[in-house]
Amino acid sequence: MRFKTVELPYHVYIGEGEISKLGKVLESLEVSYFLLLTDSVVKNLVVVNLRNELAEWDYDMVIVETAKMEEARKIMLQSGFSDYDAVIGIGGGKVLDVSKVVSTEMNATLISIPTTASHDGIASPVASFKENGKPISISTNPPSAVIADLSIIRNCPIRLLRSGYGDLISNISSVRDWQLARDLVGENYNEVAASIAVMPAQLMVSKADELDLTLPPHLLMLMRGLIMSGVAIALVGSSRPASGAEHKFSHAIDYLGYGNGTHGEQVAIGTIIMEFLHERHYGKGNWELIKNSLEKVNAPTTAKEIGLTKEQVLEALMLAKKLRKKRFTILEAINPTKEEFELILSKTGIA
Repeated sequence: MRFKTVELPYHVYIGEGEISKLGKVLESLEVSYFLLLTDSVVKNLVVVNLRNELAEWDYDMVIVETAKMEEARKIMLQSGFSDYDAVIGIGGGKVLDVSKVVSTEMNATLISIPTTASHDGIASPVASFKENGKPISISTNPPSAVIADLSIIRNCPIRLLRSGYGDLISNISSVRDWQLARDLVGENYNEVAASIAVMPAQLMVSKADELDLTLPPHLLMLMRGLIMSGVAIALVGSSRPASGAEHKFSHAIDYLGYGNGTHGEQVAIGTIIMEFLHERHYGKGNWELIKNSLEKVNAPTTAKEIGLTKEQVLEALMLAKKLRKKRFTILEAINPTKEEFELILSKTGIA
């Protein structure tokens, strides 16, 4: 019999005031000396309140300036490759991505404490950076613990919560692409990972009418979904369950340096487009349901809202067909023409 060994977070806490569990988590993971990574804003708003909580531990604190590999290397050199038991990342995507790389390189336990809910990197074994304006992804170890304190997260800008919603619901088209790759080119497919990724996304879409992402029960649903998305990635050892053609579209926008959208906003608009293609060519997909759900949470559904022109969106879509060719998606299956993309942008009202 063959079984897959998977590394998943040992502790996951989501709720109000949960940051108070940090001491308990450190004890459980037998941490005595750790490196705390954060940014200057979070340091003054959150970390300053943890002094008593962390009084009995020996630790160093470093401020993360930028989301770059160079920053991770600088921190490792600064710390003189100290023998840390753990790295604690407290902050948004920038801090958590750098923390993942530093903890992996130092072979230290990672504790992820997000202060926003803008994407599914909170618990995933992938760090995302931009190097020379181009997006890159680096495989890392997943966190051993995730502490998502909703009383902290709900104070982040509402745009970031909506962005997290966009990133989560993009799993619907990602998994559809994965199923297409299974059916057309025989790619390995894992039903458990696919379900973990897509079920929270479908739940959020079904409840879009009543969602208020600032309310603790709804924010809890979002955070739970984003963490499960990261777990799905860890389960198969690749971003496949949460990254399909809609992510290629977002990467293309990043490569071209267009617009002012967040990652979640870009993949959400990409999801509308790819769902249209799935619906048109395979009778699966529901772009209107996705678009309506985004509108209900006041997330962008047009190119203009994220600073893009129709021409830029078309250029990004054509470039997306050339990116990550090994990842088979709807784009590889049907190779849409520029004319078809123009039709989609018109019919969906994106541009």
